[in-house]
Amino acid sequence: MEFGKSKIVIKPSGKGKYNTTWIYVPSKVAKDSSFPFKNDEEVLIEIKNDTILISKNNLRSRMIKEYGIDNITLPKLLRKKAIENSDQIILFYKDEQFCFKDINEQSNQFAWGILNLVAKLNVKNPNISVMMSNCPDFLFCWFGIIKSGCVFVPINTALKGEYLIHVLNDSDTKILIIDYDFIKQFEEIRPKLSKIRRIFVHNAPDNFEFNDDYLDFQSIKNSNRENPMINIFDEDPIQIMYTEGITGKPKGVLYRNMVLPAIDIGYRLMNIGLTRETKIYCPMPLFQGVAQFYVIIPSIFFNIPVVLAEKFNVKKFWEDIRTHNPTIFTYFGGYLLFLLHNNPSKFDRNHPIKWAYGFGASIELWKGFENRFGIRLHDCWSQMEGVGITINSLGSKGGKMGSVGKPLDSLYLKIVDSIGNELPSGADNIGEIIVKPKNNSKFEYYKQPEVIDVRINDDGWIFTGDYGYVDDDNFLFFMGKKNEILLKAGEKIYLREIERMVNSHPSIYLSTCIPILNNSRKNDSVSKIEVILYAVKEKNSSLTPKKLSDFLYHNLAYYHVPRYFGFLENLPIGPSTEYFKNEIRNEWENNLGKRRIWDNQIQDYLD
Repeated sequence: MEFGKSKIVIKPSGKGKYNTTWIYVPSKVAKDSSFPFKNDEEVLIEIKNDTILISKNNLRSRMIKEYGIDNITLPKLLRKKAIENSDQIILFYKDEQFCFKDINEQSNQFAWGILNLVAKLNVKNPNISVMMSNCPDFLFCWFGIIKSGCVFVPINTALKGEYLIHVLNDSDTKILIIDYDFIKQFEEIRPKLSKIRRIFVHNAPDNFEFNDDYLDFQSIKNSNRENPMINIFDEDPIQIMYTEGITGKPKGVLYRNMVLPAIDIGYRLMNIGLTRETKIYCPMPLFQGVAQFYVIIPSIFFNIPVVLAEKFNVKKFWEDIRTHNPTIFTYFGGYLLFLLHNNPSKFDRNHPIKWAYGFGASIELWKGFENRFGIRLHDCWSQMEGVGITINSLGSKGGKMGSVGKPLDSLYLKIVDSIGNELPSGADNIGEIIVKPKNNSKFEYYKQPEVIDVRINDDGWIFTGDYGYVDDDNFLFFMGKKNEILLKAGEKIYLREIERMVNSHPSIYLSTCIPILNNSRKNDSVSKIEVILYAVKEKNSSLTPKKLSDFLYHNLAYYHVPRYFGFLENLPIGPSTEYFKNEIRNEWENNLGKRRIWDNQIQDYLD
């Protein structure tokens, strides 16, 4: 860095009414490659004794200033909390509880064990996959892998077959830690996974016979509880997160610093009511970024205890709430739907929960849930690859029911048309949601996928492939993904709007709309896109496709009414309660189950 003399000049301004103070930076300093500031950039100025300190006004700079953590990383944060809040209970799981010291030390044991293993295998910073249900050991593995300088790859426990093969091979996994519950689906594909060098089985039964292929998870742990002094920097790759595979093969997104965006989320949640006196109930799977960014890391940073559920379970939900007395819980839209369809009980309003935050609350679901349970909802949005974050801090009390909120302070967001021009506010101006980080963070795939959902232009704007609009207060309203918006006869069809109306029918429990190529009948000379509606009826319902079609014609524009209707016993659903539409579409394309489908055009079932 160049060094040079400068001067401070006080000038009269406002026609002599007041003075302004200017600090001149020598040109050789300003032109140096390490000069950190840009033209017209907002900065923070602080006076200490006879020194003026000028720093960037971004989240990282504020963290360094307020918390004294330079190069803020997850390992450093855990070490710091283990010293400052050693005995504070931060995690509850079933009848266990863990303080900051416990979490840090047990993570260290795994880190040392991994370091020994890596040395034995003679591999450098390998990618280590973890396929486990929610439990404290998941957290210890996550933190331990990062502390060891390796790359953590959380695996969706619902994956199987070709999708699981794809993720384990695409991620270059060298070491796999897997729950015994998922061994069967792994053994079926084991011959196609030549890159994996070691497999450790977690939660194996007492009669399980470990061997050279399957090693005991507990054998990873080392007795050393001290912090491994591995230098992890905030630009080092630490994690690869894969999408669920809702719209195609899962895509791996590379993460370097997870702490700063998670802290930014925490600050927004504090505006809603997150305090040190609150406790968060988390039934979301830990292998998803939502649980990590929106719950675990903010809770560690802000000292907020978390009650971790093994998984979401309607019957266990209220039992856990009564046992642990959390004041907040996190949700996906499906969780709210399942709770709302559960039988009414005396606990519906007799509970400690004040508010909840999460994803996927349609406006009808939102209204019904708040009215029944008296719990305020605050919906959020993030693109499937984890690009962009909005949080609705006002909710229904602020007149913003149905909105996914405003972007974080560290993010620019706007709505654009098909050629990239920004659209004005208003429900009539639906366009693609594009975002741009205010800092220098980058969006990175681990490997370039065959089909991408996002693209980045030359100005750094990320085109998310998600669509919506903003109101006059810049609150975002999400309308769906690109492949959920069809153009038919010159009219736009929003599949989520159809699903919203279908789900409002008292005889419907679940539904999803899927665009398909219509070549189902012999007299169809040209394939064209049609919509098929699959729905699950309430028990003992006598609803017919014809009656449901008539209901939609009375409540939607005619071109929104699907051509095909099918009733199923259930719908294939992912961990975030999104439907596996590809799986359903494949059934149609392979001519499976078409006799159960009602054709609205011929008013009869398909042959």
